[in-house]
Amino acid sequence: MKLLQRVAVVGVPLAMVGAALLLPGSAAQAGIDVDSVAITVQPTTTAVNTVMTPAVVVHVDKSPGVVDPAYHGTVTLSYAANPSNTPLPSGNTVTAVKGVATFSGLTFSAVGFNLELEATSNLGTTSPASAPFDIGTQVVNCLAGPSCQSGTVSSNGTSGSAVAAAGSAGDVLVVTAGGFPVLSCTSRGGVISVSDQNRTLVITMTLDKALVQQANPNGASDFNICWGEANPFTVLGGGTSTFSTANNEYEGQLPDCATNGPEPCVAHRNKDNAGDEVITVDAPGGDPHITF
Repeated sequence: MKLLQRVAVVGVPLAMVGAALLLPGSAAQAGIDVDSVAITVQPTTTAVNTVMTPAVVVHVDKSPGVVDPAYHGTVTLSYAANPSNTPLPSGNTVTAVKGVATFSGLTFSAVGFNLELEATSNLGTTSPASAPFDIGTQVVNCLAGPSCQSGTVSSNGTSGSAVAAAGSAGDVLVVTAGGFPVLSCTSRGGVISVSDQNRTLVITMTLDKALVQQANPNGASDFNICWGEANPFTVLGGGTSTFSTANNEYEGQLPDCATNGPEPCVAHRNKDNAGDEVITVDAPGGDPHITF
């Protein structure tokens, strides 16, 4: 038996024989003992510079759905999708305890839209992409029943706030300043984004007096809202919004509610005592981007 073993390896240096052995847990071991990674508590829409709650949780599994209690290595969160080029969050690397990694300090320093995360163990195994989420300037958790309202956010001379109508279930109202490219029909000011998927919205937009004066307007009717969203809508004059390949959405100026509605449409426009332009928009639920 010993002779046969020596014949089988004759001419092969001992170091090479050792290198050819498959070690337990190696990727070459036909998938045996190779951990998988799964995000078990998904990320949620969160305000900028605020710790994400509930915390994202990742499991390192020795088989699907079975946590590996022997894994105490690191797990790192990175982006699977990041269309707005949002910087990586702080607190995105933690050490797992018995195969469970809890990201209790995950904080984003800038706004972002339609983000997705993926988790990678220090063995190089990566999870599937997470559910999509946003990082906004303001995030308001709306309770079932009453309406809810955001505060005001500002971007490059444009301010905005929103009221979400009453609803039978809880929802999240997100109002964000900036963080999105300028829309194709924009003439001045900054971009405000509003998101509430299930409740109708009343959105108030304000353009600073300094920008109003630059336009040399004859009156409040000289100003309008440039609107962008994922679905086609009726624009000023009664046509249909145009798809923008730059922003991957439909964009156009809004009609007045009394003429070319339905929503989204301009319900009211005026100049206030300070000389700012103020426009109120009635809108269905969704995720629009708005500017002047």
